[in-house]
Amino acid sequence: MSPIRICHECEQFLTTAANAMRRHAEAMRAAISFVQTGKTEEQVDEYKIRLIESFNDAQSAWDAYRSHLREHGILPVIP
Repeated sequence: MSPIRICHECEQFLTTAANAMRRHAEAMRAAISFVQTGKTEEQVDEYKIRLIESFNDAQSAWDAYRSHLREHGILPVIP
């Protein structure tokens, strides 16, 4: 069995993905609280944009991390 190749970028990708997920989790918690405070539909719709952006940022960071791990052969390449 070959050794697992891990480089400095692995840690950077992981940190970026973890931070993006934390930001999204914070945005989701804020959104739940925001909705429960009786905001107008327009205010909720504006917040949804930020929530969607935080989700997309987290997904993008996770995808980059997964792709990097695949380059190392740590994760299988799924067609």
